[in-house]
Amino acid sequence: MIIDTRIKSIMDYDDAWYEETFDILPSWRREKAASFKNENARKASILGGKMIMDAFLENGEDPENVCFNEAGKPMIKGDTFLFFSLSHSKDAVALSVSTPNDNNPVLPGNGRIDTSKVFSAVLLGPRTASNPSPDASTPSIGIDIEYIRTYDEKLVERFFSKEEQDYLRFTDEKDENFTRIWTSKEAYGKFTGGGITDGLKFSIFHNPVMPLNDLLPCCFEHGETMVNGEKYIYTLCYGSL
Repeated sequence: MIIDTRIKSIMDYDDAWYEETFDILPSWRREKAASFKNENARKASILGGKMIMDAFLENGEDPENVCFNEAGKPMIKGDTFLFFSLSHSKDAVALSVSTPNDNNPVLPGNGRIDTSKVFSAVLLGPRTASNPSPDASTPSIGIDIEYIRTYDEKLVERFFSKEEQDYLRFTDEKDENFTRIWTSKEAYGKFTGGGITDGLKFSIFHNPVMPLNDLLPCCFEHGETMVNGEKYIYTLCYGSL
């Protein structure tokens, strides 16, 4: 499976572009974008919708062919080998798209990952949102991007594991490492489709990469990027369910 991640800035487009683009988005994405009252959040939603639409069209999928699970995770209806995850924070929008082979590269961007070693021993089948294949594992991905958030001791004490708390208490880069752990939990929640509630159930410790293991059926890839002079951290979670 190949995963491509592309990150864009909402500042790269003018107001006229957002107005024109809103009108051509699939209906489910227009509804999502219209729900935001904050102008920048609305722009991020429109830009993310355009990125999703382009990825769908490049891979022969109908941008309208999307449904949502109980936690709000968007999925393509019916059998598909195309999987996607979107995240935005302040000025940055990140989209990860995956297919199970390298014959159809999608969105060649700044974060291309070849996951063939991870899935070499896994029988992958197409993902069906309403009826997952009983005979094969199905791949899933989740991405989260965040600007560097200020270390929140009360939040950490309430929701993070003891190992995570100890690590953050003694690390020199509290804000960055707090953000990295938080994006990992968010990305995992998008991977499972259960949201941040699922992400808060596991401890990532402080490992920069967590391999496949008995506890979590997934891997984590961390990255950093600059958007409009500000540093962002993003985490991609991928594996099979």
